Amino acid sequence: MGQMLALEVDGARVHAGVSFLRLSEASGIPLDSLGDLLDGRVDFTLVDLANVATVLGVPVTQLLPAAVGEDS
Repeated sequence: MGQMLALEVDGARVHAGVSFLRLSEASGIPLDSLGDLLDGRVDFTLVDLANVATVLGVPVTQLLPAAVGEDS
C-alpha cells in the first residue's frame, strides 16, 4: 500500500501545483525524507500525511488510495 499511497500523494501535489521543495518546506519533512516517501521506499506517518494534506489544501482522505477490489 505504501507505493499506492505515494502515487496518490504525489499526484495530489502535482494537481495542486505545489513544488517538491515547497511541500518539503511547508510540511516540515526534509527533502531527502520526502523523496523516500514519494518514491514509496518509506511509509508515511499519520502526522506526515496530515501535514502534507494541509499544505495541499485537501482532506487527508483524498490522499488515500481507493481500496483494491472495492466495488463502486
